[in-house]
Amino acid sequence: MQEKVTPVTVADVPSGSRQRVLGRHASARSYIPVSLVAVIAATGVLVVALAYTYARLGHSGSVWADRAYWAGQGLILLPTAIPMLSRRFLLASETVTIVVILTIAEYLVSVCYSPAAFTYADELRHWRGTVNVLQTGKLSNVNYLLPISPHFPGLEEVTAALSSITGLTVFASGLIIAGVAHLLFVVVLYVLFREVGGSYRIAGIAVLCYSSNALFESFDSMFTYQTLALPFLGLTLLAAWRLASRRTGQERASWLIFAILTIATTVVTHHITSYVLVVTLFIITLATLLSGNRQAAAWTAILALLSAVAAASWLVFAAPQTYAYLQPVTGQALQSFQALAAGQHTSSPPISAGPMSNRLLASMAVLIVSALLPVGWWRVWRRYRRQAWILAMAIASASWYAVVVIRLTVADGIELSGRAATFIYVPMAYILALALAYLATKAVRWKARPVAGAVLVVVLLLLFNGLINGWPPYWERLPGAYQVAGSERSVEPEVIAGATWALTTLGPGKGFATDLGSYPVLGSYGDENPIRDVAYLYTSSIYTPSEALKAQTQGLSYIWVDRRLSESLPAAGQYFPDDPDAGRYKRPLSAGDLDKFNTVPGLDRIYDSGNIVIYELPGS
Repeated sequence: MQEKVTPVTVADVPSGSRQRVLGRHASARSYIPVSLVAVIAATGVLVVALAYTYARLGHSGSVWADRAYWAGQGLILLPTAIPMLSRRFLLASETVTIVVILTIAEYLVSVCYSPAAFTYADELRHWRGTVNVLQTGKLSNVNYLLPISPHFPGLEEVTAALSSITGLTVFASGLIIAGVAHLLFVVVLYVLFREVGGSYRIAGIAVLCYSSNALFESFDSMFTYQTLALPFLGLTLLAAWRLASRRTGQERASWLIFAILTIATTVVTHHITSYVLVVTLFIITLATLLSGNRQAAAWTAILALLSAVAAASWLVFAAPQTYAYLQPVTGQALQSFQALAAGQHTSSPPISAGPMSNRLLASMAVLIVSALLPVGWWRVWRRYRRQAWILAMAIASASWYAVVVIRLTVADGIELSGRAATFIYVPMAYILALALAYLATKAVRWKARPVAGAVLVVVLLLLFNGLINGWPPYWERLPGAYQVAGSERSVEPEVIAGATWALTTLGPGKGFATDLGSYPVLGSYGDENPIRDVAYLYTSSIYTPSEALKAQTQGLSYIWVDRRLSESLPAAGQYFPDDPDAGRYKRPLSAGDLDKFNTVPGLDRIYDSGNIVIYELPGS
C-alpha cells in the first residue's frame, strides 16, 4: 500500500497549534472570503469582456482597452492567488472552490474573445470535422486542414452527438465540451496532487502554478482533441494511484476496469496525449521500483503496458497516417539537435519576438522556475524520496531544462516548447508548489514578511507571464478589425463570405493557393484544400511557365488573392503558411505582384469582393 505523505506546511498544522506557528498577528491580517473571490473574479471577467467589446468596435489599439484587459485579469488572478499563499488556513472545500473559480473565469475570458464563432485556427479545423460528421453521419471524412483528425474521432464524435441531441450549434456544443473537459482536467489534477501529497494546500498551489502555463487560457481549453484527451489522461493517473493504493480485490478490479476505459478513450482521442500517458506510467513504475514498493510498481507497470499496447495498436491498425503527420516535426527537431551537437545554431529567425518588456518577463520567468525547481527537488530528497509518485514528478520535472534548450536552439522551438508545456507543467507545478510552500512556511516562522510577499510576487509574475507571452499573441491580444496574417483577426466577414462562396459555387476539396490568414477559413468554412507552399505565386512580378508547372504539379485549381496583403506587414512575421522569407519582410507585398494575374492569359477572375479576388487556373 502506498505510504501517505505527511506534508510539513503551515496550511496543515492542527488548529490548536496553528496560532503558535503563525504568531499573534495571524488573526489580524486581511482575508478575502471565497464568496468574495467569486464576485471579484466575475467582475474581472466582465471588465475583460468590456475591453474586448470596446476593441471590437474599432478601438483595438486603444490604451484604455489594453489597461482594462489587464485590470480585469488582475481582478481574476489576485483574489485567487492571495488566499492560496496567505498565512490563514483554507478549508479543503475553499481551496478547490478557488481552483474552480480561477479555471472557469479564465475559460470565460477566452470565450469572450470570440463569443459568436470559432476564430482560432485549431478550433476551425475541428469545427470542420464535426460539421462533416453531422452532414455525412460518418467518422471517416476528409479534413483538408487536419487530415489526421478523422483517425482520432473522440472530440468530433462527442460534439456531433451533443449537437444532434440538443439541437445546439456546433459552436455552442464545442464550447460546452471544451469547457467541461478543461474544468474536469484541472479538478482531476487537484485531486491527484492532493492524494499523492496528502496536502490540499500544496495541491491548490500546484494548480495555481500549472495555470501559469502560457497555454492554460488558450490552447489547453480550446475546442481541440487534446483538450478532451487531457482529463482522461488525468483520470488514468488517478486510477493508477487508487489501484496501487487499494487492498481489496473488488476495489482493485473496479479501478482496473476504469483505467482500461480511460486509457482507451485517451488513445482514440489524441495521439500525443496517449504517448505522454505511456511515458508517464513508465516513469512512475521506475520511481515506484526505486522506492522499493514492488506491488505498487507491478500494478503501474500493467497499466503502462496496456497503454503502450493500446497506443501502438491504434497507431498500426487505425491511424498509420500518424507517423507521416508527426514526422516533419520530429524530423526537423532531430536535425536541429544534430546540428546543435555539431556546434551549429539552427533556430529559425525570430518571426515575432514581441516587445522587449515581454521578452524580459519571459526570461525572468524561466530563471525563476529554473531556480525554484532545485529547491523543490531538495524538499523531495529531504522528506519525500521514498514516496514514489512525488519522486516520479521530481524526475519528470527535470525535462523543463530540456524544453528551455529546445526553445532556444531548435527551429520552431517556441511552438514545440509551448506545446510541450501542457504536459511538462503537470509534474513541474507540484515541485514548484513544494518549493513555494516551503519558502512561505519559513517566512511565517521567521516572521519575514518580505519573503512571504516575494513568494506572492513570484507566483503573480509567473501567472501574468503566462498571459503576456501566451496566446493570443501581443499583436492581437484584443480583438478588432482585419489584420494581415493576424491569425484570429484575419477571420472576418469578407474572408468568411469568400470561403462560403467557394464551397457553394465550386464545391469542396479544390486546391487553393492562399495566404496565412485566410488559410484556416478557406479550409473550414470553404471545406477546400489550401496548399501551404504557395509563396512563389505572390512574390514575383510575372507568372512564369515554371510557376504554372509547379502549380499544376501541386494540384492547384484556384488562386486566392487578398489585396490587403500589400497594405501592411504581416503581424505574424510571415504572409504564407510555408514562407521562406518569414521574419525578413521589410515592406508589404507589391500590389503589382498581387494584381499580375489579371493579365495572365487563360486565368479567369471568377470572384471579386473588393479586397478578395479568386482566379481560376486553366484546366480546373
